[in-house]
Amino acid sequence: MAKKLRGIFYGWWILAASFVLYFLSGGTVSYGFAAFFTPINTEMGWSRGETSFGFSLRSVEGGVVQPLVGFVIERFGLRKCIVSGIVVTGIAFLLMSWTSSLLTFYVSVFALAMGSTLGMGIAEQVAIANWFRRRRSFCMGILTTGTGLSGVMTPVMVYLIHAYGWRQSLVILSPLVLVVGLPLSLMIRPRPEPYGYLPDGDKAEDPVGSPASTTAIQSHSIVSTGDGLTVRECLRTRTFWLLTISYAFTAFAAQTIQVHAIPFLTDIGVSEDTAALTITGITIISLVGRLGFSWLGDIYDKKRIIIISFAMETAGAFLFANIRSPWMIIPFLLLYSPGFGAPIPLIPAMQADCFGTKSFASIRGLMNLGYAVPAVVGPFLAGWLYDILGSYYLAFTLFAILCGLAIPVVMLAKTTPARTAVPREAGTGHRLE
Repeated sequence: MAKKLRGIFYGWWILAASFVLYFLSGGTVSYGFAAFFTPINTEMGWSRGETSFGFSLRSVEGGVVQPLVGFVIERFGLRKCIVSGIVVTGIAFLLMSWTSSLLTFYVSVFALAMGSTLGMGIAEQVAIANWFRRRRSFCMGILTTGTGLSGVMTPVMVYLIHAYGWRQSLVILSPLVLVVGLPLSLMIRPRPEPYGYLPDGDKAEDPVGSPASTTAIQSHSIVSTGDGLTVRECLRTRTFWLLTISYAFTAFAAQTIQVHAIPFLTDIGVSEDTAALTITGITIISLVGRLGFSWLGDIYDKKRIIIISFAMETAGAFLFANIRSPWMIIPFLLLYSPGFGAPIPLIPAMQADCFGTKSFASIRGLMNLGYAVPAVVGPFLAGWLYDILGSYYLAFTLFAILCGLAIPVVMLAKTTPARTAVPREAGTGHRLE
């Protein structure tokens, strides 16, 4: 038998801290950062292709580094990775405020992407995957909701830039990241067993190591450090490649819309404030997908829900390419946003279900690497085509088609159960330190 621990399960505190870190990263490095595109581009006099490439470096660098981050996490631990990443992020914002050339801009964006990847990315997902099993999909949804809600920071960034200029706004963000991020990073713990916990807040009633305790642990399918596939074994599965490729196809539209939505909408006569609110709308409405669809993922087949979300995202991307007046933003948001949000928690949750958590960080990093190439190529290609054609229509339409191709690809994936080793014994209630 197993029972709930008295008080609040520490996994929820880890989830809360991780949620805020994701909000911080999304509001400053991802969605909120889009507000800097136009003022930087205008002041520096670069082409949109040149500026877009700098913004795209966030994705390509993050994708290239993430496989390495996965191995670093498994070698040195979560907290060291998170703390170092937050420090680098704060320094990168300060460095970017001194931008005087394309080279310094690219270097600072590279550092920004590295810091956010180390401190506010895979590490938190590893912790959630280890601390929760039955509620894994929903808790991943709550975690990524932090990024979704961070869209409210876009109008805040616009206000700061209007009030203080983009350089001073970056100076303000630097200490903000450090003051908020560092204390939260100290709350993160890698897995529950060393502290006497079991995933989801269960705890064996009988003494640890007794037959009854072992039976209780096994009956609840507790994931241990020996559970699941190695990286090499995972790479040999068809499911890994199909999941990676399908999600990569959606990156072209998702990342391009994120970077170019504000300049695209202002070009067709939408006010800058309304364009910024569109980014906010995407992130806020995406919560329906992040939370609602992830909740369904703990009940129904995750792959089917991912297919539905890809279909919604594809239809929304086609709508975005054809927006010609402000009212068309509404149907776009209602269709695209939930479809965009759902795979964000469902893909890592499905990964843990299929391959286990033994090498979760390394496998997650490798899957994200597949997302990196289209994430950098998409925004850059859209900016380049705009410089040539004076329109985003061709780029957005092509990327909507690629998004649709993700559907048949993920349909071919088969859920592969992870190889499970005998769980290690849980601890006896050591302090969380």
